[in-house]
Amino acid sequence: MTAAVVQVSDWRTINMYFAEFSRAEGEITYCATRADYDNRPEGSFGIFLSLEGHGELAGDLEALYTLSQLGVTTFTFSHNRQNLLCTGSNEPMEGGFSYLGKETLRELENVPMMIDLVHMSRASFWDALRYYDGDLFVSHSNADAICPHPRNLTDDQIKAVAERNGVVGLNTFRGYVSADPTKATLSDLLDHAMHMCELVGPEHISIGADYCESPVEMLIPVLDWIDPEGAHGIKGRARELYSSGPDGLEDPSRLSELATGLAERGLSPDEVDMICGGSYLRMLERARPSK
Repeated sequence: MTAAVVQVSDWRTINMYFAEFSRAEGEITYCATRADYDNRPEGSFGIFLSLEGHGELAGDLEALYTLSQLGVTTFTFSHNRQNLLCTGSNEPMEGGFSYLGKETLRELENVPMMIDLVHMSRASFWDALRYYDGDLFVSHSNADAICPHPRNLTDDQIKAVAERNGVVGLNTFRGYVSADPTKATLSDLLDHAMHMCELVGPEHISIGADYCESPVEMLIPVLDWIDPEGAHGIKGRARELYSSGPDGLEDPSRLSELATGLAERGLSPDEVDMICGGSYLRMLERARPSK
């Protein structure tokens, strides 16, 4: 791994990251553009910031411009539940975007950020396509055809993202890889990758690994909140589902196995490179051209 996208949700977290960047002494490079990534010091790990904009910053349209100037690359609208902007994927109803969400979409037409349609209901997803004309990003979802789940994308959704020059990131979370999360494997995630490749090609696929690097105890209330009735098989299963990734991809150090598996499934080196970062960087360059 040479870089990662990190989600931030409030000014406190943003401040913390910038403080860490200043103390990193070259070991970490903050990246706001592809050029920042390409020109980072040898051996330095790149960090891109993505805003989960459905929290305390929801509705602060002027903050979008400040965040963009700070180099935040992406705006995410939802985290599985209903919020001020749109309906999330885990809600029992198929509500779409609110008036405030639509206003935010329109404002983002003027801001050099990618919009991320992850975590949202399918009605919200299609609303976003109606109200926003730019490229689309879905940072960490899999194929519903392989593992049916509201957090995964239907074939029509995957094709719609590709038609907008967009990218879908493969998710390592066990619950979205296999219908039986306890038996999720690297091979299962490769099935998702190859299904998407057949639909839209590797240029529209990236890696949206969703590992928990913090103590799992911190995630227990979060997972219970996003699935309060246990309808999606997540409530009460934080330790079981998030302690490690699928067999063969247990933690980020194993991600090279995903690249190896893609090659073994018949993809060329250039196609593997596209999935392992190239497709994301191409989309980033369109959204935030290097100066």
